[in-house]
Formats: sequence, C-alpha cells, structure tokens
Amino acid sequence: MKYRLLNSLLPLVMLVSSASVQAQIIRFIAEDLPPYHFINDAGKPDGGLVEIAKALQAQSGLKAQIEILPMARAHHELQTKNNVVMLAWLKTPSRERGYKFLGSMCQISASLIGLKENKLNLTDLNHAKQYRISTIRGYYSEEYLRQAGFSEDHDLVLVSHYASLWQLLYKGRTDLILTNTQTIQRELDKLGLDPDRLEYKLTLQDFPSQLHLAANQSFPDDIAGKISTALEQLKSSGQYQKIIQKWRMPN
Repeated sequence: MKYRLLNSLLPLVMLVSSASVQAQIIRFIAEDLPPYHFINDAGKPDGGLVEIAKALQAQSGLKAQIEILPMARAHHELQTKNNVVMLAWLKTPSRERGYKFLGSMCQISASLIGLKENKLNLTDLNHAKQYRISTIRGYYSEEYLRQAGFSEDHDLVLVSHYASLWQLLYKGRTDLILTNTQTIQRELDKLGLDPDRLEYKLTLQDFPSQLHLAANQSFPDDIAGKISTALEQLKSSGQYQKIIQKWRMPN
C-alpha cells in the first residue's frame, strides 16, 4: 500500500518540480564588454547581445532578466545555477562536455597585439614565448596559452579586466596581449588610449570563434529548447540580423 501511494505521488512531485523550474525567472548574464553587453550611462544593461536577449524573451514568452556581472561571478553563476544563461560563451571542445550550447550569437577573432614601436616579427605562437604575453584570467585565452606552454612563472601575465590589460601594454609592462579584436576601439576610447600606437602582431587562426548562448547541464531541457527555437525564429525573421548590423558585430 505504501509503495503504491509513493508511486502514485511520484508523477505529481515531478510535475510540481517541473512547474517550479518553469516559474523561475531566467537570468541572462554577461560581463562588461561593449559593444556586446555593458552598463550604459543610465545604469541599464545595453549592447547588441542584450538587445537580442530582450528579443528572445519576447519571442519565447519566458520571464527573464538581464544582468551585467564581473566575469568571475558570471562564470560562477553559470556553473552553479539552473536558471542562468550566459549571453556570450566561447564554444570550445573542452566546454562542450560541461555546458549546453543553445545557439550561436556572433563570431569573434583573436590576435596577439603589441605596440608599433616594439618591432616584433612573429611567425607563430611558439615564437612569441620569448616575450611577455597578457590576457584576462578565467577567459578561454588563458587556457589556450597554457595549453601552448605559456606559464605565469615565465611569460604569462594575467589580469582581471580589459582596462588593466591595455594599461599593461601601453605602460610597457607586457609585450603582447591576446584579445578579441572586435571590441578594441570602444575599449581604447573609454580609457583614452591612442589606437594608432597598436599593431596586430599575429592572428591566431586556430582560436575558437563562435560565441554562444550557454547554460550548465542542470538547465531544464524544455526551456533550453524554447530559447534555441526563439533564436532561430529571430534569425529567420531577419530581426537578429538587424540587431547585429545596428551594433556592427560580426555574425
């Protein structure tokens, strides 16, 4: 009798659990990285991918909010919460096993960048090991450089924010930085740094290029499906392309 009662209650428990998850507010999160996502002068989340997130919310009918967080906290929230979607998570082979990728948002390219006055003739990444290279801690670029043999004991300098990255380079405390090339102009404008002093030293052709919507493995499959479908519908209708073109982001 007890087992029959438990068995009869099980579907109800699962239904309540599912409804509880569905009732949660979906949190679209991202770091401060213009023009993709940033806090505007009014103190509100803004940017190309923020606008796409708002369109996804409207298209899917899901309850959602958008938050701009420090990268370390955003990464922690992505890993530990079952209602979080990262707006732009670089899709890499190592990440495919641990996350659900819900659709491509845009593309990036990555390069080693230095100052023009530093005459560095790089032929490949291995050749760059004689110089100090900096990137942002916790980014895939850190993993990429470590896999290539760079280390903090010798030639790798890690920082927590793009502002620190550029300051290191312009003050001569590092020789090269590894960064996404799409955001450079806005970052330098914000910091008051002269872009004419920069030079692309080496484009990294094997660096992953697709930024995706992503959630962890505990994120509900049905909601993931709604978000993926909504993104495809935005692309089919042309609304996605209009937003990308408005913000001048490669897709």
